[in-house]
Amino acid sequence: MSRRQSVWNAIKNMSIIMSLVVNVILIVVVVVLLSQLSNIKATLEGVFNQLDTAFVSLGAAVIHDNIYIDQRVPVQFDLTVDQTGEALITQSVPLSIPATFSLGSFGTINGIVSLALPQGTTLPVRINLTVPVSSEIPVVFSQPVAIPLGERGLGPVIAQLRGVTQPLLQLIQSIPAP
Repeated sequence: MSRRQSVWNAIKNMSIIMSLVVNVILIVVVVVLLSQLSNIKATLEGVFNQLDTAFVSLGAAVIHDNIYIDQRVPVQFDLTVDQTGEALITQSVPLSIPATFSLGSFGTINGIVSLALPQGTTLPVRINLTVPVSSEIPVVFSQPVAIPLGERGLGPVIAQLRGVTQPLLQLIQSIPAP
């Protein structure tokens, strides 16, 4: 046998041995993976079930909070006042009023009547006026709120997230148990 032939045979034998070793290693890896397939399937199924449950819970979640309001609100309007009532005189009020006195068949006399309304006298009054109102009113309160996330815009997003996880979960569940 020539030297070239013996080198070729050595390379060929080494290749066969290397191929045999690689194939044995791959077979061992496949056997190990197959033996762990049920564990891997159970783990993946659990993870995707938890994700799906979390998405469902997110859609059903409600944010409860209190919004504290403390601000001044400008108010501007005309207030019409038209009512009757009584006014109490707080001090004596002197009056001097022209008057005409009738003397019956003898004619009339013009004169002035002077008198004083005493303090504490009540008089009937009618108030009819328009009062311009321009002010600020303090508004301070705490308003409880409840925001359902699914109903307030997250519903479509949650449906999309579940649309991603559901097919993966179904694929994992379709893997046969070893």
